[in-house]
Amino acid sequence: MQKIFCFTVLVVLAGYCPAQNNSTTLPSSITFERTVVQQTNGEEGKATTTYYFTINGDYAMAKHDEVGEDEKAMVLYTKDGKMCMINEKEKTIVIMNMPKMMGDAGNAIKEGIKKHPLPKKDNEEKMTVTKTGKTKTICGYTAYEYEITNEKGKSSWWYAAVDFDPIKIYTMGAGNSSMADKIKDNPAMKNNPMAIPVMNKNYLWAEIEVAGNLPAGQAGKGMETKSITKTTFTFSTAGYSIQEMGKKKQ
Repeated sequence: MQKIFCFTVLVVLAGYCPAQNNSTTLPSSITFERTVVQQTNGEEGKATTTYYFTINGDYAMAKHDEVGEDEKAMVLYTKDGKMCMINEKEKTIVIMNMPKMMGDAGNAIKEGIKKHPLPKKDNEEKMTVTKTGKTKTICGYTAYEYEITNEKGKSSWWYAAVDFDPIKIYTMGAGNSSMADKIKDNPAMKNNPMAIPVMNKNYLWAEIEVAGNLPAGQAGKGMETKSITKTTFTFSTAGYSIQEMGKKKQ
């Protein structure tokens, strides 16, 4: 999640701000057509996230199995750029207006940089992203390898060309497939691996392989996709109390 948030900040700095929509209206139900199960393998153990997508990319939902937690954190991303935090136990949905929040944050960051330019660090980590031309099959889909190189070593990030649009989970709900045209020429995107599934239509970030020359326990798959399946899962908002962040309760 931290990497996704960092990329969202980069999108703000790239000058992209979607049209704002201040409506708190959510559909009574949303039917998803694809399910993706991914597992991350970190120092604190393994964590599983289940994603639900509509084929056209209008809606996406993430269920995160938090390490050490009994409940799942649920997030819904909508076609008008809203990020909705869902609490199944308390039956509440808190809506965050991402286009507005990103626009406000972006303006503040730009003004701050103008007044106080960030210093250049001599030891700043340099990163390069290279498409190798290698492919393999992940859960029935062709995946393409991108080699990520920095001062700490190399890793392979694999992106599967899928038959649905997963862009919402990489932009925290902001934007759509036309987003690539607005940011593709920005220098900040060139060597940013998180930009790859936004710049390429219907790309799913599917796997990370860390080079084997790292210390014991750090090599191997940092993230992997366990399954990609068709589904008819429907999420209903009936019975939920819906509140938009920053607005008074009705």
